[in-house]
Amino acid sequence: MHSELRMHPRMPIELTATLNLPKGISVNVIIRNISLGGVMLEGGDQMFEVIQQQVSLPVDVDVQFEVDGQPVYGRYRLIHTTRKRQDLYQMGFKALTMDLTSTELIRQLVNKYELTRVE
Repeated sequence: MHSELRMHPRMPIELTATLNLPKGISVNVIIRNISLGGVMLEGGDQMFEVIQQQVSLPVDVDVQFEVDGQPVYGRYRLIHTTRKRQDLYQMGFKALTMDLTSTELIRQLVNKYELTRVE
């Protein structure tokens, strides 16, 4: 039996997204999992390099993507980085702020997944 211990259960997914940093820097990434508590982003060297160039800590970013054709915007904080191979990174981000519409779209998405998931 699978038991989810997280406050916000994660949903595996593959969504294209844009990671926006200060000074107008943006990078296309893939969301690999999502929850109300955060996202796991995957990208190549470009994603890693622009994050690494941030001079201030913590690293806070804006992420935008679509759920069911509707825009979702959120501010996230980097909490960990994993190098999957030479040119592929996964970065975990904790959700900081999101508008109510974006929160509700993610909630509906995760709830649909939880209802259809087989234990």
